[in-house]
Amino acid sequence: MDEIYGELAVAELSDPGGWRAVVGGSAHDLRSMALRHPWVVSVLGQIGLATLGPNLTRWSEGLLAAFETAGFALDEADQAMNTLAAYVIGVATSEAAYLSMLARSGQSERDWIESLRPVAEQSVQEHPLLSAGYVARRDRDPREIRDDNFEYGLQRVLDGPAVRLGPAG
Repeated sequence: MDEIYGELAVAELSDPGGWRAVVGGSAHDLRSMALRHPWVVSVLGQIGLATLGPNLTRWSEGLLAAFETAGFALDEADQAMNTLAAYVIGVATSEAAYLSMLARSGQSERDWIESLRPVAEQSVQEHPLLSAGYVARRDRDPREIRDDNFEYGLQRVLDGPAVRLGPAG
């Protein structure tokens, strides 16, 4: 496991985007690592980030430092890091399962979605909000949708700690 954690860049708060950019970059990095190695998500889902080794320790220390430099006390920085990891691992676990199913199907993601579209659209005909959502996404790249969904959730996860910092957060 620790060898895989070695693929993660260590967060450094020298980034001009501030703590949210640094922490968000670490979250994207963790998601990408999990999707490159789908077997990892089953392990992460069972043990979280509890398997400490030198690479995970460096990565965790960098995240804690980013939160602490932003103004969080160490205990709250640890809670924020754990919340972030739980979000990323949860999303990556679902996403890896979905991508594994696609790989087994032999279809591209777009082809698979297109094959389901008629049934999905029919099932939401009497639900205008769901129907509008299907129409709005019809021509979008499925990977782009997944990336946007991840980013939206990540920003909401980071909004919580930002509120704790007050107006400067």
